[in-house]
Amino acid sequence: MRIAIGSIVQETNSFSPVPGSWLHFPPGQVLRGPELLAGRAGTRTEVGGAIDEARARGVALAPLIGAMTSASAGPMEDALFDELLGELLALLRDTGPIDGLLLALHGAMATQTREDATGEIVRAARAALGPGVPIVVTLDLHANVTRRMADEATAIVGYRTAPHVDLYETGVRGMALLHRVASGEARPAVALRRLPMILPAENGRTTEGPYAEVMDAAIAWSARPGLLDASVFSVQPWLDVEDVGCGVIVTADGDRELAERVADELAAMFWERRRRFEVQLAPAAETLARALASDRGPWVLADSADAPSSGAPGDSTALLELLLAARPARPCLHNIVDAPAAQAMARAGIGAEVRLTIGGSSGVPFYRPVEVLGRVRLLSDGAFVNRGQGFQGVTFQRGLTGVLQLGQVALVVMERPVIQWDPELYRSLGLEPRDAQVVVVKSPAAFRAAYGPLAAEIHVLDAPGVCSPNLRALPFRRCRRPIYPLDEL
Repeated sequence: MRIAIGSIVQETNSFSPVPGSWLHFPPGQVLRGPELLAGRAGTRTEVGGAIDEARARGVALAPLIGAMTSASAGPMEDALFDELLGELLALLRDTGPIDGLLLALHGAMATQTREDATGEIVRAARAALGPGVPIVVTLDLHANVTRRMADEATAIVGYRTAPHVDLYETGVRGMALLHRVASGEARPAVALRRLPMILPAENGRTTEGPYAEVMDAAIAWSARPGLLDASVFSVQPWLDVEDVGCGVIVTADGDRELAERVADELAAMFWERRRRFEVQLAPAAETLARALASDRGPWVLADSADAPSSGAPGDSTALLELLLAARPARPCLHNIVDAPAAQAMARAGIGAEVRLTIGGSSGVPFYRPVEVLGRVRLLSDGAFVNRGQGFQGVTFQRGLTGVLQLGQVALVVMERPVIQWDPELYRSLGLEPRDAQVVVVKSPAAFRAAYGPLAAEIHVLDAPGVCSPNLRALPFRRCRRPIYPLDEL
């Protein structure tokens, strides 16, 4: 058996002023042909899991393109999307006869003119292959699963964990299902349910709470005879497109009635729990004061409104201003995206004292640049390898990166935004979170897997930004109304 594998991954935040561009695909994040297998084998990613499962089953792999952003962003530039999709399709046409295609996508990607870019990838692949070749798609559980995706794909499987620690296992599930379909062992019958609701990620964890209850039910259903898979998607809530909402997709083996019935049950469970996803945010100034006065550490404070993994530019100064004004007596760790500041630090050199205007340069109206005077403690090329379970083994590129010492505050200044799930963001620069009193992370929930075991306390702060969990305060214009929680249903 011969199966093709490809991946184009970006998560879109409609409110981000920074468009998705080549900036978000740094070196090592776009792998072509054999590079894809060499670069992702042995990593805990969807492609890594799919590779191992294929090899265990004796399947020959035909690698296409693997493009994965280092952080989310605003809608992707059309020209970039066209180039990436064009490469995938060209490699697909040139690869020769195949028995199936595995696409590792995200599911919440939009471009400047395409609101369902993920669906466009699946549609184009289907057009290239025809109706007889099975296509299985893996998606993040924050995917916006559209009818077009479900119609064009043979089957769709999603992550089951938030924090995301099952990327590898999702790739294994996808490849195993594709192998069964391609060998004639399974005949997928798919049921999709869309729900008129969008949910903040902070309470969308699968370790506890309302989402865990629904996901556990989906996992239990998946293990029953006649079912191939069940996935529940809580959607990227900052995706302001007409057709947006949470989803449930159930795949049965030849029994559409069973798939429809289970999808109805899971959708009802999900809808009934919608109000429990409301987020209680910690007041930033008060919580920071408590953290600095505590005899326990570290306090991990999440500025989720500026999370690059959710599409924010990572240049908020809201918490930085509070932290500097507090003049902490013990070490604190913070980070910010500011390419000109990183470059100015490099020009000054290690040990130099520099005065910089930093942050607030992306155009987000909720915060402002601040002027700081500090010492350049360290400079780096910005590359680091994720050690935690999410994206384990993947190298992320921050670009030119420096540590600016501002009293007891060590501020990581980087050219490019990256996801902040892993303490390696700091450890790779000689900064140990366990030794700090306060550690700032910019992530709504996924950071908990790696930071939870070392944190004295964790708090999600009430801070301004384009990824605020206060969805009612954001300027939604495109999404179909009514929709919860923007409207009461």
